[in-house]
Amino acid sequence: MLTQAPEVAKKVATTTKSKAVVLPGFQSVDQLKKAENTFRLKGHRGNGDIGKLLGDLEKYMLALTIEGDQGAGKTRFTYQLANAFAGSGFNVGVFSLEMGDKSDVVRKMINSYISKPNRSRVQLTGKASEGIQSIRKHAKHFDVVIIDSWNKLDTDSSEFDKLRKDFPDTIWVVIFQRTTQGMIRGGTAPLYDAGINLEAVKSDAGFEHNYVQATKNRYGETFIPYSIATKKIIQPKQDNKPTEEQA
Repeated sequence: MLTQAPEVAKKVATTTKSKAVVLPGFQSVDQLKKAENTFRLKGHRGNGDIGKLLGDLEKYMLALTIEGDQGAGKTRFTYQLANAFAGSGFNVGVFSLEMGDKSDVVRKMINSYISKPNRSRVQLTGKASEGIQSIRKHAKHFDVVIIDSWNKLDTDSSEFDKLRKDFPDTIWVVIFQRTTQGMIRGGTAPLYDAGINLEAVKSDAGFEHNYVQATKNRYGETFIPYSIATKKIIQPKQDNKPTEEQA
């Protein structure tokens, strides 16, 4: 059996026991502070289901993408998010670029999904006349910016990640439309850049069966179905078959 030369063994021991010099711009992981800036949203009437869907969030460079089937309820869900963020004390700016700010449908969604105490923290516009520059001009004034939808900005999807980095203290919630082939219009780059990707799924059984689920989530679990109609997590059906002992 080969043995290590004494001088080599001594060198290895010295190397493994020596303390590394922390380089400029780095910090030793044992000096990292415990996370203190996480928060969990509460949803409709204070229930915690939307918080369970998203997990323990942190504001820094937080971005959520929403994509899914046409008519699945993506816009409705964004108003539920607006309500949840406003209820947690965040000021929310909504760019309603698909339907505008004079739509009766939008008014009905606001009445249905944003509670009266939270409405003072939510502002709405139907315009972005300068495209992405309009978004940039107003981003610093809000804690949360909701864009419905990105495709109306007529800008490259690479700008999405630039927004995250240029406005790291602004939370981004952005709807991306799908093509008829089911792909994200403008490319899938935003799905890699965002911390949470949410998919709205349309049911053949009707809107009351539509749901949202996270297909990617850095802050919590994935594939928890959240009903857009009831604003609650869809609980799995219990198997009522008797066990062998009960039989």
